[in-house]
Amino acid sequence: MKTPLPTATSTSFNTADHAKFESLDQEFDYAPDVTEACLECHTEAASQLHQTFHWRWAAKVDGKMVGKGQNGFNNYCISARGNESCTQCHTGYGWRNDDFDLEAEENVDCLVCHDTTGTYKKSAAMSGHPYYEDTKVGGKIIPAVDLRKVAQNVGAPQRQNCLACHANGGGGNGVKHGDTDMSLVDPVHELDVHMNSDKLNFTCQTCHSTSGHQISGRYNDRKAFIDHEPNMGRQAREGKNVSCESCHDTKPHEERQLDNHTSKVACTACHIPEMARGPYLTKLSWDWSTAGKLKDGKPYAEDEMFDGVEAHSYMSKKGTFTWGRNVVPEYRWYKGELKQMTLQDEIDPASAPIDINPPSGDYQDPDARIWPFKIHRGKQPYDTVMNRILPLKLYGRKGTGAFWTEYDWNKALEAGAKNNEVEFSGEFDFIETNGYWPIKHMVAPAEQALECEACHARDGRLDELTGFYLIGRDANPWIEGFGALAIFGGLFGVAGHGGYRYIAARRRKQQQGGRNDEK
Repeated sequence: MKTPLPTATSTSFNTADHAKFESLDQEFDYAPDVTEACLECHTEAASQLHQTFHWRWAAKVDGKMVGKGQNGFNNYCISARGNESCTQCHTGYGWRNDDFDLEAEENVDCLVCHDTTGTYKKSAAMSGHPYYEDTKVGGKIIPAVDLRKVAQNVGAPQRQNCLACHANGGGGNGVKHGDTDMSLVDPVHELDVHMNSDKLNFTCQTCHSTSGHQISGRYNDRKAFIDHEPNMGRQAREGKNVSCESCHDTKPHEERQLDNHTSKVACTACHIPEMARGPYLTKLSWDWSTAGKLKDGKPYAEDEMFDGVEAHSYMSKKGTFTWGRNVVPEYRWYKGELKQMTLQDEIDPASAPIDINPPSGDYQDPDARIWPFKIHRGKQPYDTVMNRILPLKLYGRKGTGAFWTEYDWNKALEAGAKNNEVEFSGEFDFIETNGYWPIKHMVAPAEQALECEACHARDGRLDELTGFYLIGRDANPWIEGFGALAIFGGLFGVAGHGGYRYIAARRRKQQQGGRNDEK
């Protein structure tokens, strides 16, 4: 018997009206004061959050801290440490540098996840504090946040809370993930069968269940799922990991030929036929080596049409990009772990492009399955003497070395190395890299799932995935010879049997005729 699928309608209503709390009925001019008011009742909330990856932005892997907060990097903006623009998405206030106190409870930002008004906005210039006054950003006025109003209207996290950061990572909507953008706030059924409000109406927490502020999913120190354990159910995996099979079982199709695939093929491989399936583009490549060019001494940008949508193809601040929508993913073996390279790791420039966070697993691994990926192609700076990827400082005032202010590569790399405690020889160049992003959202309706020939064909989707025999794609003389032998052997057997029966029938007829003549 299959586990019933959860629906968003099972979510409990709030049992408290925060507008009636006297401690929240005041004019707040400093966000940490709101946190202190929250902690009067929610006494353990901050200490719980302090133990999470959302707070630490790093976890210990093989004895080394790895993540945004320490040693980690990607091939988008490369590193978060030292770049205040990144910390506007941190679940805290004021992470500007190493002076930030990760143990201080008042530094926790309760409102970024629990705001239900849609008015709460965090400032990059203020390292994650909300806008305390009306501020002009990019030609638009962002109004000051009414902290009293927000505090009196807190509730369970909504899609907008999660997507405000997770859909806008890398510098904009849909940039980083190929399956997560702001269209998931209220997707049509054809875009996401789980989150469409007219049917299942899942919230993020329906799958990413939570316990003690620990949110289920993949982190640097944790698998995305637990060995595809079936029928685990939502309660058993709160704050832990999540897989399709924990709700759908490992034999969901009730059709043997399809269900035989589940031991080697992930659900997402067939049921998410393209990535960035909504109205928004996702970034496919980012070349930092072209950044820094100016016109008349000023930075500039150029736009281009990508799949009918206009987007920046060049920015002085960031370099050259390509974008896509409705893009066919690439496929790799994956068991829920990505091997994250760190800023301390040595690279071999001759082996470029460098896989900076490749998925683990192969055909022989019983826990690995074929998964769809967005592979983001980057070109980023590295130290040609130390053979290490280099971080750079992007955001900051003049005199800090910030690239977006001074457009000086040497200064930006020197400041970035210092912020990240990385040795910099002073010599650098640019190297091609691959960043891997598993595709798991934007599940299409069943009728849009891939047909057999999408993979079981030459020049199909799995052409790059080698090391095993795939029917319809691969040519193997032994297998084909055996198959031909079986076919022709079968035909010969049928023909021989038919011929024998024909001859035997003729003999019986002749013998019968002879006996009649004797009579």
